[in-house]
Amino acid sequence: MDDVPPGRRVVAIGTFDGVHIGHQRIINEAVQAASGADAKSMVITFHPHPLSVIAPEKCPPILTPLNIKADLIEDLDVDELLIIPFEKEFSRLPPRDFCDMLFSSELGAIHVVVGENFRFGYKAEGDVKYLAEYGKNKGMQVTAVPLVKAGGKPISSTRIRNLLIEGSLGEVREILGRPPSTHGKVVHGDKRGRTLGVRTANIDARVDCIFPGRGVYLADLFVGKQAYACLVNIGHNPTFCATDDDSEAKMRIEAHILDFDRNIYGMDVRIDFLERLRGEMKFDGPEQLMEQIRKDIAAARAYEGFAVRRQG
Repeated sequence: MDDVPPGRRVVAIGTFDGVHIGHQRIINEAVQAASGADAKSMVITFHPHPLSVIAPEKCPPILTPLNIKADLIEDLDVDELLIIPFEKEFSRLPPRDFCDMLFSSELGAIHVVVGENFRFGYKAEGDVKYLAEYGKNKGMQVTAVPLVKAGGKPISSTRIRNLLIEGSLGEVREILGRPPSTHGKVVHGDKRGRTLGVRTANIDARVDCIFPGRGVYLADLFVGKQAYACLVNIGHNPTFCATDDDSEAKMRIEAHILDFDRNIYGMDVRIDFLERLRGEMKFDGPEQLMEQIRKDIAAARAYEGFAVRRQG
């Protein structure tokens, strides 16, 4: 906390992986409360994911890398973001010490906002009731925001991960308030697309991040802030590559960008997944594969949901 400048703050705290609409409600509550109290709004989050330290074998793939999470939080008009390194020592912090940190004079919190299922401290012994009682004794306000539901079910990062694997992008988009995305660098592949007459960009996505399950998707590919309409194949390329390894770490992400001839090797890109077009298929040979690719490209050209077309 030594580098936190003095001031009065309303603090939203949580892991906020995905920054979904439930997280957004917590953060917006803090922003609005700060505006009405002549205070700064601050989001406190943790890096790496707490489970990667507490129980690495149970840690799920993350939805948003730290830099993307920071950008999404900034878009919510938050004044300050404090990222606490989640290390072994911090994981052993008793609940009271955690509260002492939150309501310290250095942090200047006058109001703390959390989700109703927020847990903290060693072995998650602290809960909202503990936090509220501590705050009351200190004359500080604590707000617990109820869980947000979509489709009659509570929203959670686990639910989003399962929906992504299923390819249920419409439901994911509703929960996130934006299209699901993945990020990575364009790398050289086996150049088979050139021989088939359909050039593809191979995306080296982070293996610790979740992305949709195997299949072909309509997507926006962003190079910087410029969006390009594309088809994205996620899978093992079964027509040419036989493998028994079904792990995500071995998945290939290949994007065919419509009407595009730029060299983007080595560039970092973002892919926003819009619709699932079909599942992964194995073909008898290149001719059958090309026939299906032509159908996929025709479907993509007819799709009206690309950002580049919405902007036009």
